Amino acid sequence: MRPDLTALRDAFHGDVVSAYDPGFEAVRVLFNTRIRTRPAVLCRCADTDDVVTAIRFARDAGLPVAVRGGGHHASGLSLVDQGLVIDVGGLRDVAFDRDAAEVTVGAGAGWREIDRHTYAEGLAAPGGECPTVSNAGFSLGGGYGLLSRTFGLGCDHIVEAEVVDAGGRVLRVTEDEHADLLWALRGAGGAGLGVVTKLRYRLDPVPNPMVGGFISWPIDQAAAVLRMYRDLYADRDDDRLSLCLLLSADPEPGISLYGMYVGPPAEAAEALAPVRSFGTPSMDTFGELSYSDLMQALGEEIPYGLQSRWTGGYFRGQGPDDDAIGVMLDAFARMPSAYSMIRFDLLAGGAVVRVPADATAFVHRSAMHYVSVISLWQEDTDTAANVAWADDLAGALRPHLTGEVYQNYADTGLADWAGAYYGANYPRLQQVKRRYDPDDFFHHAQSIRLPA
Repeated sequence: MRPDLTALRDAFHGDVVSAYDPGFEAVRVLFNTRIRTRPAVLCRCADTDDVVTAIRFARDAGLPVAVRGGGHHASGLSLVDQGLVIDVGGLRDVAFDRDAAEVTVGAGAGWREIDRHTYAEGLAAPGGECPTVSNAGFSLGGGYGLLSRTFGLGCDHIVEAEVVDAGGRVLRVTEDEHADLLWALRGAGGAGLGVVTKLRYRLDPVPNPMVGGFISWPIDQAAAVLRMYRDLYADRDDDRLSLCLLLSADPEPGISLYGMYVGPPAEAAEALAPVRSFGTPSMDTFGELSYSDLMQALGEEIPYGLQSRWTGGYFRGQGPDDDAIGVMLDAFARMPSAYSMIRFDLLAGGAVVRVPADATAFVHRSAMHYVSVISLWQEDTDTAANVAWADDLAGALRPHLTGEVYQNYADTGLADWAGAYYGANYPRLQQVKRRYDPDDFFHHAQSIRLPA
């Protein structure tokens, strides 16, 4: 039955788009185009009042809800079938306080927007590479970025949040007000606790210029490069070298490192020497540039409009052993799609591990390397082969992984998602859930469950 949206439209400042409206499909689609979930209505909020209105309407109409920011949720949990989507992607205000070294931003703002305000003054917070990922979605689930090893996670930088709870109350969340909710938002903010509309971050001094770029090797050097990368971070005290690794086949099979040295350019050469002198690179673009230029370049490499299956996990110990490296390279040679990739996109150590695992809801503090198996393809006829490739590789790697999974890369195929995402912090999260959403209004397949 079609819901009557008259009262909602009359009270709403943003756009209300129903499944019967022109343009619905363009508004509905996510970054992962494999997700075909069809909500009854999408509420594209213009302000916090719209979020309150949407929550109260959904309650009165008996509609299930989902919350969407940038639309990048890997498993599609930001949509709900025949329900109401609260879309905060339009909340993009940025207020920079240079004297306090803080920035307050709307939940939908992207990191490149924020950097344009803060980095001109030599300040930044750890943000992600993709320009269309919202800052809130990134940070509330942890938030690894190229600055994280030096300064900490995105969630570690949250000092205040504005949250609309399940009853439609607007809460100011700080260390002094609703401190239990702030603890939970720092790592479990997308797990059904409320709708975050605004965040205030502390900022760090980031050099301008710094040294960063890309370096690539042909695929026949991949095993040696993987071992070098793994060993580069073993027992490393200097937390300023931040590099991620990528196995990709577009435009041709190869292995690349990208990232930066978060320190004075004069000190970068020594830190980067083990990488730049290794093997026979086919490309090396490392040089002086700004943090914002590097992040812009990384964002331009991201493909859009593809279907995906995204899975992976944290490696045991110091990273992949030779058996795991062999498994990955064998699977890489058999990828059904040239768009797909295997990447080590997260680094712990440094500032990340110096925060206790129970200080925030984010529990994954000690694991050094994360592998993401990312299958990407275009046509529906190719879905089965590409999903099987990703799942088979993840299964073959399972003995080498801890069983923990980064919650920002949510995987609806996980049997024990609560343990994989939140570990020993999950019971405490359940208590926070009971306080702020006692009737489980913000419910999805992997939202925090109310305690028995």
